[in-house]
Amino acid sequence: MPISTLKRLSLAVALCLISPAATLADMGLAPAGPGDVYISIDGGYLLQNGGDVNAYGLSLSPGTIDDADVSADDGWFAGIMIGWEKGSRLVSFLPFTRIEGYVYGGETDDSRSDTAPPANDITIKSVDGALNVIGGANAEAKTERQTIEFGYKSEFDQVLDPTRTITWSLVSFFRNSDEDTNVLCSNVCGIQRSSSVDTWMFGNMIVMEPEFKITPGIAFIGRAGVGLYTYDATGEFRSTAAGAPGAGGFNAYVEDDDDGVGFRGTLGAGLKFILGSDTFLETFAEADYFSDVGTARFSNSNPADGTPSSVETEDMWELRTGVRLTIGLNNAN
Repeated sequence: MPISTLKRLSLAVALCLISPAATLADMGLAPAGPGDVYISIDGGYLLQNGGDVNAYGLSLSPGTIDDADVSADDGWFAGIMIGWEKGSRLVSFLPFTRIEGYVYGGETDDSRSDTAPPANDITIKSVDGALNVIGGANAEAKTERQTIEFGYKSEFDQVLDPTRTITWSLVSFFRNSDEDTNVLCSNVCGIQRSSSVDTWMFGNMIVMEPEFKITPGIAFIGRAGVGLYTYDATGEFRSTAAGAPGAGGFNAYVEDDDDGVGFRGTLGAGLKFILGSDTFLETFAEADYFSDVGTARFSNSNPADGTPSSVETEDMWELRTGVRLTIGLNNAN
């Protein structure tokens, strides 16, 4: 392997190690000619605006109960991609000339802590809805969502003129969202409840990525796509008590699931800095919309409502902003 290729590989590995695993990978044209392999790495800030988890209740005045919610919103993401350009059609009756495989992961979380004043109360119910505990102070809640996505892309470039192109892609993806929530009310006889909700998704998207060269070294890039996916969301809910509430039925376990078909849409934009014929650096922002993602819905804190905990599917916006480096491993160089 030539020295220049070894240097590129070393740089990519180093950046992977210092980065906090790619979104739909690089936008627009790839830094590769016929027969070339290229790689991409990225990372940055992740925002997931989805459903809230009703951790516990706050009785701020007699006869009223407000939910204390947590939502895993803020965190980080990172990813890696590898691609290959054939230079001609991969299959004679389809226009695609290159393929890419990618994986990216991310994590978001949220937490809160309440110490109810003497005139107020913390309320929390067993996960099966059978027993509601009211009284005391202190409460703690934390939720965390870990996301990982694997994908496969088939691509071809449509050249409009020397400065404008559109890259068309067919994307197949497999995605998992794992949401874990833990709630503790330490001064109410040591009671605690928790949930774990896994959402598995498999789907396909059609994506277009326009690229417009502003100068020989800088290009505006974009991304827009739509697709469908099937999902299967499963949840486990547990409540336990170290003291008296356990004898009254606070210890409980509930399972629930939901499945169906969802819609995914994606939109992104960025600037591509052309550092060389085979090295691109992108700054970008991308948004994904998912119509159905599983989240925990604990049994509520209303003493008159015995509805058990369950899985609910709600829509979610995912925003990623970061930096992406794409390097062509051209042995001819």
